[in-house]
Amino acid sequence: MLAPFEYLLILSLALSSLSSKAMGLAWLLLGLAGLWAGLRTFRFGQRLHAPPWMRVWLGVSLAVLLLKTVPMIYWSDPWAERHGELRLFFGALGIYAIVASDLFVRPRLLPTMAYALSLSSLMGLLWVSMFGRDAVDTHPIPWAASMAMVSAWLLALGLKSNFPPLARRIWLCGGIFAMLAVLSSRSRGVFGIVIWWALVCGHHLWRHRTRQSGVPAVQDIGLKYRSSLFGAAVLVATCWALSYTPVLQRPIEAVQEAIDQFEVSKASPAAGSNSSVGSRIFMWEKSLTAIQGSPWIGYGHDGRKQLLREWADEANSTEIHQLGHVHSEYLNQLIDHGVWGLASQLCLFLGLAWICWELFKSQEIASTLALSGVTFVHFTASFFNVNFAHNYYTASLSALVGLCLWIPQLRAYK
Repeated sequence: MLAPFEYLLILSLALSSLSSKAMGLAWLLLGLAGLWAGLRTFRFGQRLHAPPWMRVWLGVSLAVLLLKTVPMIYWSDPWAERHGELRLFFGALGIYAIVASDLFVRPRLLPTMAYALSLSSLMGLLWVSMFGRDAVDTHPIPWAASMAMVSAWLLALGLKSNFPPLARRIWLCGGIFAMLAVLSSRSRGVFGIVIWWALVCGHHLWRHRTRQSGVPAVQDIGLKYRSSLFGAAVLVATCWALSYTPVLQRPIEAVQEAIDQFEVSKASPAAGSNSSVGSRIFMWEKSLTAIQGSPWIGYGHDGRKQLLREWADEANSTEIHQLGHVHSEYLNQLIDHGVWGLASQLCLFLGLAWICWELFKSQEIASTLALSGVTFVHFTASFFNVNFAHNYYTASLSALVGLCLWIPQLRAYK
């Protein structure tokens, strides 16, 4: 039997692709449940016993926050615009106490959350396909990045868990729905999720290429050949059918549009600065020059805004005039807070990689793959957008990292 908190968490996850408030509620529930679990454990004189990767995540999130706090205080920057690091730390506290207290361990909880996110992925795909990227409940780029992280999480449970085959197929379909939603959203900076799927599935098939069967070798070869042929035919037929829908038409158009804009910007960055790709190229070039003027502490929030206004005037770009950041997390951190800001982001990435290694050493394969996918999405998407400027993204990142680290406790296998 699931507790009311767990029902509310599952409902919020199911609606997370349609409402930014639903994802925010899921993040808040994990934090509050952890706070309650920790207080209840201490009240009865017990101690919290967390696995090593939970301690690492708590320490990493604290280090990320502290590294960000120093330049924020130096420049008196507003936390209202940049509080992703606070969200990560609060989420880490919550999931640490949840896992360490053993108060929310239900055999049905993990598969139910996977079904909820699969349903959310399907609804998100239908919504963005029918109404377009501007109809999602938040900025389409962090929305797509969140869907990509969900896709990576579902892929891990579909491939590497020991739940029944039917459930795992449903979760794989949910992961595919989330990936197709990313493509349909035209958010090119998050298309890397397709590469992640190709790498993971290719490695999975390679690992199982020599799987033994109970039939003679000749029959086994024939069976594998027919199965491969059928799978290839289904894949080709599916891609052919999707090519007549926005699901594949939009990403193809988006990539072609990016190539055209890049060609214009290559000839003259200023002339191409009124396009999506061109404005990024122009700002990135200007950013590299500006960073050299203040590499250690940056220019602060107001200084970055001033630089953007100057660059927009220089290029006579209405596109840049509308922007508040340089569309690259790493460059934006360097401009705002110099080495301190970049160190905060690198600490997050390296910390997540460290946790993946700790999980791998403990043979927590599903959790390792899930967290690796979430880390890959965050690392690659941060090259092309400042996702930490959006509440939806930071709530999604915090919640999904927490769900990845919760898998070892909730899984139905050992």
